[in-house]
Amino acid sequence: MFEPFCREGRRGFTLIELLVAIAIISILIALILPAVQQAGGAARRMQCSSHLKQLILAMQNYHEAHGLFPLNYGRGPFDEFNTGTSWMQQLLPFVDLQALYNRIRFGGSLLDLQNREVARVVIPVYRCPSDTGIGLMEFRSNVPGLWAVNNYKACAGSNWAWGRFSPVTSSSGRNASNPDGLDHCNGLICRNGSGRVISTRLRDVRDGTSNTFAVGEAVPEWSQHTWWWFNATTATCAIPLNFKKQPDRQVALEGDWWHNYSFLSRHPGGGNFGLVDGSVRFLSDSIDQTIYRGLGTIQGDEVIGEF
Repeated sequence: MFEPFCREGRRGFTLIELLVAIAIISILIALILPAVQQAGGAARRMQCSSHLKQLILAMQNYHEAHGLFPLNYGRGPFDEFNTGTSWMQQLLPFVDLQALYNRIRFGGSLLDLQNREVARVVIPVYRCPSDTGIGLMEFRSNVPGLWAVNNYKACAGSNWAWGRFSPVTSSSGRNASNPDGLDHCNGLICRNGSGRVISTRLRDVRDGTSNTFAVGEAVPEWSQHTWWWFNATTATCAIPLNFKKQPDRQVALEGDWWHNYSFLSRHPGGGNFGLVDGSVRFLSDSIDQTIYRGLGTIQGDEVIGEF
């Protein structure tokens, strides 16, 4: 049954030869697949870096037009009645989304049907290609419903008053000795949910634009505080980069905001950050925490080494 056959003088394969060929092909696939996956991961990381580059350029153009970086603040209760705005909303005209920006009814809340519709629009430049899903998620911080999520957050600094990494303060500069890294932050853009609005101009970045984070990565699946509402577009460097990935943090805790209001990335080994000068760097998960926190402040006077 399995005898070789002849056709026009050519011998066919025996069963053993076929099995050997299949085995060789399987081995080759096993050898090639990781390289293909690695190449795909590198391409996604580069595209993510390109998105950050676009956001930093947009922030610089916003500053040129308005004399300061985009504002982020809340007005009212921390729910759908809030009438604040986020830096991501303010940046829309500078990422070629003027029409979407024009649809926002500023001064209105998410109870406004038109504002709700805009907040459900998934914006590709706000998304990392390594993240999963369609870009719409429920169970977002403080506001029920289904909303468009983002993979980038502005850096609020490194001072922090909650959880296992608190208290963290800076000894000089903006909000020195204050651990409130949400509304009295020491970084580029604060949450500003307490009624006071802290704005930032380029001259305020005294630590140097090449040594100061502007925007970093986030993963909405790992933090409820990740969508384009004012209370979900900033992150702190007080918590280590990709802390959620560590072995003791594999279980997502929806209410654990004091440990996941931070920078997170699906890229293996680290995450992308955009600096104020417009450059983008990929930083390792193992970056020294003192350097990492120093990169988060705008006036901390830290001595930053290689990173």
